[in-house]
Amino acid sequence: MLEKRTLAQTLHIPRQWPYMFRALNHRNFRLFWFGQLISLIGSWMQSLALQWLVYQLTSSAFAMGTVAALTSLPVLLLSPFMGVVVDRYPKRWVVFWAQMGAMISSLILAILTFSDSVHYWHVLALALVNGVVNAVDMPARQAFTSEMIGNRDDLMNAIGLNASIFNGARAIGPAVAAMLVSAVGLAWAFLLNGLSFIAVLIGLMMMTGLIAPAPRKSDSSSVNDFMDGARYSLQTPLIRIILVLVLVPSILGFGYTSLLPIFADQILQTPLIPEGSTRLGAMMVANGIGALLAALRVARTNAQTDRRKLLLNGALGFGLGICLLAFNRSFWLALPIMTFTGFSMVSFLATANTILQTTAIDSLRGRVMGFYVMTLVGLGLVGSLQAGFVAEHWGTPIATGIGGLACVISALLGLRSKALLTLVPQKEQA
Repeated sequence: MLEKRTLAQTLHIPRQWPYMFRALNHRNFRLFWFGQLISLIGSWMQSLALQWLVYQLTSSAFAMGTVAALTSLPVLLLSPFMGVVVDRYPKRWVVFWAQMGAMISSLILAILTFSDSVHYWHVLALALVNGVVNAVDMPARQAFTSEMIGNRDDLMNAIGLNASIFNGARAIGPAVAAMLVSAVGLAWAFLLNGLSFIAVLIGLMMMTGLIAPAPRKSDSSSVNDFMDGARYSLQTPLIRIILVLVLVPSILGFGYTSLLPIFADQILQTPLIPEGSTRLGAMMVANGIGALLAALRVARTNAQTDRRKLLLNGALGFGLGICLLAFNRSFWLALPIMTFTGFSMVSFLATANTILQTTAIDSLRGRVMGFYVMTLVGLGLVGSLQAGFVAEHWGTPIATGIGGLACVISALLGLRSKALLTLVPQKEQA
């Protein structure tokens, strides 16, 4: 009888969630979701505080791009191989130890900042550490979602709900961080982020009855397992086109985020909000609100949703949003632009994520998601460096505009893909 009294009952969570939140009916996913909600708010607090710290230490666009690049480098080099690890070992404990590593990294940064001994090289070193953690955590966390969800029909809803808390936290975290930075300093944002990981660690330990295949013990080498995943990803038309569509924004589009402190401090000034960090926080909040709305929209989708349309419209809107930001000089107009950009970005990425997870076979899902993470985050190394380099020599608006135009062209070319036509509901095809 005691076993029936779950955390959901203790928190007065309803037995059956509304359709938009139906994945929360799965207890293990619910534990993970609430833990991530707390942890991700801390992560977005640190994201703003870290950008502002690097800007204060260096006043350099290239330096900010370098930090983002070093975070991406281990993901680029390691995440496809980490997909092999994810397929061989229990995903819950892979995620657990990766989250533990991220917590330790944040607490070290907090101690350095509190003691006023933080230097740029510290930030670079910790960026590499975080990159290694992400190379393990991201493919494991993506593939782990299907193990927490017993019903495959609820998988897209689960991915949408994960995106909703990621982007809801994006709306809350920077706002809290902006207030903390102005009131008590950067170090508190780093400390609170470190402590926020406790919630997700507890959730992972409380899970029971996971719908998980037995850990795979392969007689083949890790290199052969890696090559199997590579061949499968490249030879499956739908997986291949999704990875290509994600590739262009990763290299040329997402680098704009590392330039936002320059937009906030130098380009989009307004006397009503004199603090650059506050303007940066407001822009990130606006971006997060748009992203949250998109995540909730994705969570409402079902088998009759035209995922091709959702994917390509999101990719096109993201490119157009970045172009508008590049030409804009008004802080107040930048807020709806950031909202539109965030909405489009999550519509695109959440749909791409769902397509990959529902297309990949169980035994190779970790490796497919490893390639996805490498493409999305790892190749952001190139994007961050090129954005910082172009901004340093030709200006931030030009660097941003180039990325936006490339994303628009990529989305338009995606319209020609025959593989994506398989995503159109049968009624519409007829």
